[in-house]
Amino acid sequence: MFAGLFSKEEVNTGRQWSFDFAKFIAIVGMVLVHTFIYIWDEDGLEQGFQYRLNNIYGGVLAAPVFMFAMGVGVAYSRRTDGRTMFLRGIKLFVAGYLINAVRCLPQLLLWKAGYGEQHYDWFVEEINLFDILPFAGIAFMLFALLRWMKASPTVILLVGLALSVFGTFVRSIDMGSTALNMLCYPFIGIHVGEIWSSFPLANWFIFVAAGYWFGKLIRRCNDMDYLFALLVPATGFIFTVCMIYLTTHETGMFSDINDDYFYYLTPFDSFVCIMGAILVAGIGHFLMPHEPQVIQQEVKQVSSDVTRIYLIHWVFVCYLVGGIMDGVFDLYPSDILLVLVGLAILVVSAWLAQREPFSRIKI
Repeated sequence: MFAGLFSKEEVNTGRQWSFDFAKFIAIVGMVLVHTFIYIWDEDGLEQGFQYRLNNIYGGVLAAPVFMFAMGVGVAYSRRTDGRTMFLRGIKLFVAGYLINAVRCLPQLLLWKAGYGEQHYDWFVEEINLFDILPFAGIAFMLFALLRWMKASPTVILLVGLALSVFGTFVRSIDMGSTALNMLCYPFIGIHVGEIWSSFPLANWFIFVAAGYWFGKLIRRCNDMDYLFALLVPATGFIFTVCMIYLTTHETGMFSDINDDYFYYLTPFDSFVCIMGAILVAGIGHFLMPHEPQVIQQEVKQVSSDVTRIYLIHWVFVCYLVGGIMDGVFDLYPSDILLVLVGLAILVVSAWLAQREPFSRIKI
């Protein structure tokens, strides 16, 4: 079945439409989830559209897919020396906390204006939040260390697996002091008061490591059509069966939607998400060549600009949705209207990402 599918030399080094598509799907999901984040209907989170958006699309097919694709991107990057990756990690880490400062400002202003103490709690949590960009920064720094040690893709994958196992046993803990919690929360799952690590390195590095391993593998693939023809039905079956089991039994990352089980994933949860990431990429591999040129170009552009889009969209989400719609007017729009708002934010963010001064942002 696999005879002749892989060569010793790297023969598949061109741009991978499959992972442009995967990053496109991921950023759409993240923008939609973030648009809803200030106006969740607590009852709606238990079932229906909001449940599917937050827990299925956002939880399984957005952030994990994005991180897996990030790992593939590292495998295909021409600049993966330790120094370059470490410096990029610093930039991502700093950018993450800068956007935290920007996104928490409306909550501070709402609190000062007398709209309620809950806005102060939001402010403190958001300025301290260890979100996806700081995680990416730490992940790149770890990659730099592993590259300096000349670790193979398989060793890096094993490091990711070991961290995932470790992270499972130290999630949702309190180190006993604010200083220790702040020191440790980039690395392990801590949620104490307003100190919250939503993407701790121990639980999430597995996606970047697995993506890197997979990227290095497909660089030697002689026939990507055949490979994905095998992988799409296999991963589709595994992903579907596992998701049915997890959701119907309310176990693993679906144990309690109001707790941290999604953010502090177990190795099995991560495996299911990786199956989903490969499935999405495989669908993109077969779908994209048949799309009109304009759609192909837009997907490619969004994939290239994904970090800038991510930064820009938070400004609209926090000021328009969190600050004005929720904070000032206390609006509860319909799901359809919020989806349209989210898609509009995505389109405007993608448009701005290609224009001055945002196009100058290089991370």
